[in-house]
Amino acid sequence: MLEDYPKEVILNDGTGVTLRPLHAGDEDLLFTMFNRFSEDDRWFLNHATNDLEVFDTWVKNKDTNGVISIVAVLEGGIIAHAALIRKPYGSRSHIGKIWISVDPSFREKRLGTWMLLELVNLAMTMGLEILVMKLVKGRDSAVMKGVKNLDFFEEAVLKDYVRDMGGNPYDLVLMVKHLHRGFDDF
Repeated sequence: MLEDYPKEVILNDGTGVTLRPLHAGDEDLLFTMFNRFSEDDRWFLNHATNDLEVFDTWVKNKDTNGVISIVAVLEGGIIAHAALIRKPYGSRSHIGKIWISVDPSFREKRLGTWMLLELVNLAMTMGLEILVMKLVKGRDSAVMKGVKNLDFFEEAVLKDYVRDMGGNPYDLVLMVKHLHRGFDDF
């Protein structure tokens, strides 16, 4: 399913970016990208992105049955990471969870949209039926607006579920997209 990579995409500012699967040797590049994030951004990622071992684990434990990761590369550096996570067995094997992180200097250039579209296509290829994204209300407003344009909808809101570094509560929003089994309904 990853044989179509690498792919070239053009951002809305005209920058050409390469999308490709995550592979061995990307640990330092991921570490460098995530450490360009603000401390506040890193807090909400729920991963200790200041620890290189986190990225070693991501790369070493990637499993195409459970996790598919793609990265966006520009001039030899990673500028975005996206993962499609699913359980290969059991009652939730038809559901994929999406996680996307974009370098702060490449936000609002449609890179996140390109990454999301890639994951939607991969999910359809895998036969998944539902995609889920967890977003923080008040912090991820632009992302929420963008995914709604791609037919994600608010399935649930968990009130005061997450907290910022100062202990202030935020709602966690579960955004869901139902995937079409084929294109015969269009």
